[in-house]
Amino acid sequence: MSPTTSTVLWRRTLLIFCAALIVRLVFVLLIDPAPSLRGGDTNWYMHNGHQLVTTGKTPGPLQTAPLYPVFLGIIQVLDPASPARGHYYTTAEMQIARSLQAIMGAAVCAAVYLIARRLFSERAGLLAGVLMIVSPVLIIEAGNLTSEGLFLFFLFMALLFYLYAKPTPPYLVLVGALFGLATLTRAVFLLFPLGLVLHLFLVQRRHWLRLSLALLTSYALIVSTWTIYNLAVWDRLVVGGEGFWSFIYLRVDSPISPEEVDQQLEISDTDDQQDRTNILKTEIKKNITNDPVGWFMDRFQGLAKAYIQPHNTVYYPGESIRDAVSHWLREDHSLAGLVDLTRIESFWPKLALYLFHFGGLALGVLGMLWSWRQWRVFLPLYGLLLYFTGIHLVLMALPRYLFPMYPIWWIFAAGWIGTQWASRRVSGEKPSDERLAAADQAVV
Repeated sequence: MSPTTSTVLWRRTLLIFCAALIVRLVFVLLIDPAPSLRGGDTNWYMHNGHQLVTTGKTPGPLQTAPLYPVFLGIIQVLDPASPARGHYYTTAEMQIARSLQAIMGAAVCAAVYLIARRLFSERAGLLAGVLMIVSPVLIIEAGNLTSEGLFLFFLFMALLFYLYAKPTPPYLVLVGALFGLATLTRAVFLLFPLGLVLHLFLVQRRHWLRLSLALLTSYALIVSTWTIYNLAVWDRLVVGGEGFWSFIYLRVDSPISPEEVDQQLEISDTDDQQDRTNILKTEIKKNITNDPVGWFMDRFQGLAKAYIQPHNTVYYPGESIRDAVSHWLREDHSLAGLVDLTRIESFWPKLALYLFHFGGLALGVLGMLWSWRQWRVFLPLYGLLLYFTGIHLVLMALPRYLFPMYPIWWIFAAGWIGTQWASRRVSGEKPSDERLAAADQAVV
């Protein structure tokens, strides 16, 4: 890459980052700076994060990965006006967390640009980056005090470095560490890095063993910190998180937290970890053996619902567009009824979420099919989509749990759109032999 080309690349990357950051900071400034946090995930994250950072221990063992509570806990500790902990948190704490998430969200946009550019073309990269800048679901995510934003940051930084990394152990150590931080944010990601060993074998066969060892060793060292903590403090063996069996037990019609599962099954904090696991396994086995077809259909139904429901529609008040459209299709069919749908509170911003959601899915599938001839190059992205789909066919599936796949769909979509655009001017554009040859300088 010539100095001129390198300069242009970094300027464009910086431009995408700054544009995305401005949009997200404006959103953060416009939303309620101090919402009520009684109940819900955010209050839980902030309360337990403060306890974990200040005392090194929470009231009870955490069943989730620790990094997002720690992230919020550090912000609270650094706030000089921090009040006594309860259900109240200062406006400064809220806005600092959201502003940091805006920065991380902007970095994700820049990473998507670079990934799409690496795998497809400059045109595809710019299109993917711009779509991520204006995507309403990603803008809203900057204001959500939940773990998805932090997870997306570590995930796409890891994917970016993996796709651009030189095939040497030090680079793969960095990739493994970033994947480890992603797992300590969302434990459901635990097994995905193991699949990269297969990809390294396919694209770097001569050096795949030492590259794989470098990646997995650093990954295991990062993830093991939470395991060591739980052994030392709670005498529990925890790898990533403890909520897996709870989310296998949960059914579509009862999306409750792992803590509420314990209450439902009368599991107390004093119960041994193995006793808790055995109780959950017994209940799961009973549900499956009593009605295996029903259990599988419940899983499939939950996954399908999570796929067709865009993430972050619950941010807006008003009736569900999906429910309203379903009612119109079943009982109305009139033009007047269709016009009435547009009068639903927050109809237009919700419609934007639906358009981006289904646009990404439909065009992303086309991009995946078009890219299949170079499947080895795209295998990490294919694998990520299959991993999240497969694991949430077993675990409870909600739109927010499938949300990490959203940028991947748009990367494939941008690649396909860019090619169709180019084909109107030239004979067509596919991942070129020249670019694939240049990719030999990196892992892929």
